[in-house]
Amino acid sequence: MAQYEDKLLDHAYDGIEEYNNPLPPWWVYLFVITIIWGGLYMFYFHIADVGPGSTDEYTTEVRDYQTKFASTIAAEAGVNWNTPNFEIVSDKAQLAMAKDLFAKNCVACHLAQGQGAIGPNLTDKYWIHGGGINNIAKTIALGVPEKGMITWKNSLKKTEILALASYIISLQGTSPPNPKPPQGDLFEEKK
Repeated sequence: MAQYEDKLLDHAYDGIEEYNNPLPPWWVYLFVITIIWGGLYMFYFHIADVGPGSTDEYTTEVRDYQTKFASTIAAEAGVNWNTPNFEIVSDKAQLAMAKDLFAKNCVACHLAQGQGAIGPNLTDKYWIHGGGINNIAKTIALGVPEKGMITWKNSLKKTEILALASYIISLQGTSPPNPKPPQGDLFEEKK
């Protein structure tokens, strides 16, 4: 038990009496240290403005990221997704990588065989935003935010987007189970 002699306080409410049990000294000291620490923290970061604030830390991290990946960012910045002139990827290793990318990123909306769920069916010749390597790569890169498709150019490299577009083209003509009805316009590749 406590080292203190328990004493009844000289008040009672509804017949309930209260003992005088002080808090343990270690708890009181810890509470006082916490209050002092909070005051010092507030002074250092907010009043004296000596330490870096959250905005400064964010700006530093973004600058470090841009410096670290400057070559990649510069290479990707040179891609004009609005007027592309791309070639279909036929390398088996890249198509296998694209199949993995499709499984990781696209299956949630287009299902495993491209038959469409939330997103459109990718196995027919009807396209909402145009078919062919250029239109598909542009749609992947720029996304369709108003319909829920995110922009992938910030997450995937140009080579990955082109491989993914080529993989999607390879899905055309397949017969998956329960395909979503055609959406968009019939697309015929110009020769």
